[in-house]
This record gives sequence, structure tokens and C-alpha cells, in this order.
Amino acid sequence: MKMTSILRWSASVLSALAVTAAADQTAVSPVKEKQFTGKVDRVNIEERSVMVSSLFKHRTFELGSDCAITRWDNAVGAIKDLRPGQKVTVGYQDAHGVYAADRVEQEAMRFHSVVKAIDPAQRELVLRHWDRDTKFVLADDCSVLLHDQKNGELANIKPGDHVTVVYESPSGPDIVRQIAQTSVSFTGSIVAIDLPHRAISVEGAFGAKQFSLANDCSIVMDGTIEAPMMDLHPGQRLNIHYDEVNGVNVANRIAPAGNAREATTAQVNP
Repeated sequence: MKMTSILRWSASVLSALAVTAAADQTAVSPVKEKQFTGKVDRVNIEERSVMVSSLFKHRTFELGSDCAITRWDNAVGAIKDLRPGQKVTVGYQDAHGVYAADRVEQEAMRFHSVVKAIDPAQRELVLRHWDRDTKFVLADDCSVLLHDQKNGELANIKPGDHVTVVYESPSGPDIVRQIAQTSVSFTGSIVAIDLPHRAISVEGAFGAKQFSLANDCSIVMDGTIEAPMMDLHPGQRLNIHYDEVNGVNVANRIAPAGNAREATTAQVNP
């Protein structure tokens, strides 16, 4: 065989191999993942599917056995953890019109406000934000997180508390899954009051602290969370919730200490 023929034959073989390799690479090339964010409308556990709606459209996703589900608290979840009203982001591939999900991530919906009233027996919570009241239903497994990251109980949540709730928004009332009480607590007796500067000095068991009252500080007296600062007086024993900001103790809730009625009698209005 002449050298020219050999070279031509070799070039043909290499070309054919390159075409075959390119075809194989195209065949196994993964489909690019897409994302869709919205609220869960329906969950079918038996068929492993979930319908999610955004503002303008909705889609039904098929959840394969390898689909990773992450809860809002970053724990590993399962399809049983998906409920209508949750906000989720779905990572999926469009396989000829079938939306095959490879991951579903819950996104926590949070609301920071002041507790106006709470009724654990009736599973009801009312939060006051500026001049607007928002009513929530407490989930049966609603968790409480205290300022020291310890688990608490609904009994630890009082009217006037500044809290952050994690909630879901189904077709009915919004449902609270977690209440986080983030402020530090201090108990002592008032030794000085500065009305013009909205400040008080309180003597506790281990010394005195100065507190500046936040503009939205809740003063809990006689069943209300909006008592005036004029109701405070020297010698009064108080429980104060506050946040330390750059060395300043900013009070957000003040209530008489050791008086259950003052701290808990605000109830949910029908």
C-alpha cells in the first residue's frame, strides 16, 4: 500500500472515531438544571409529586428517589415534610415536558414583631406590627427557641415579647412553626428614671444596668402592652428584655417582675 493511501486511510479512521466520540459525548451530556421558586399548592406522597405556584404560573414536579429535600432549618427532609403554603425552590430538569426534580429546598418565611396576645390552649397568636394586628395559628408541633438558643415552651412567650416567627401560608390562616425569642432578660428594681431621654437605671442582684427604651418598647401593665413610661416609678421591680447594641442596652419589653397577671393576661380577641 502506498504511503499516500495509508495516510488517507488513517485520516478517515481518525475522523470516524472523532465523530463517534462526539456523538457519545452528546448522548451523555447532562441537561442543564433549571430553578423554580414559589409556594406549595399540593403534595401527592404516593405519586411523589408536588405542585408549586408562583405569581404568574404553576408547575407540577416529579420527585425521583434521588431527589434531595432540605427543610427550612437546613435539616435533611423527606416528601412528608412538604406542605401547602410553604415557600420552596425546586431544582429540576425539563425532560420533554416532564419536570423531574433533583432537589427541593424549603425557604423560611419569617416575620418579626411584638406579641400582642397568645393563647396556647386555643393555638392562637396575635402579633402587633406598628398599628396592624396579624393573627396566626400555632402548629401542634410549634417549637420555641429562647435567646440562649435553648428550647423553650409556649408558656415562655408573653405579651410584649419581641419575637421572630417562622410561618407557612396555606389557603387558611398563616401557621406558625417556630417562635424565636431573641432578647436577653434582666430583673431588678428601678433606681432612676430619665423621661426626656427614655432611659432607666435598674439595680439587680449583681449590680445596676442602664437601659435605653426603644421607640417600640412594650411596657406591659394592667393587661396592655402599650402602657406609658409615666407608669414606671422608682422602687418598682421589673423584668426587662433587651438587646445589647454596641454597648448600649436597648430595652424592648418591660413588665412587673413576679406578677403573673401583668405579664400574661392579655388574651386573643375574637
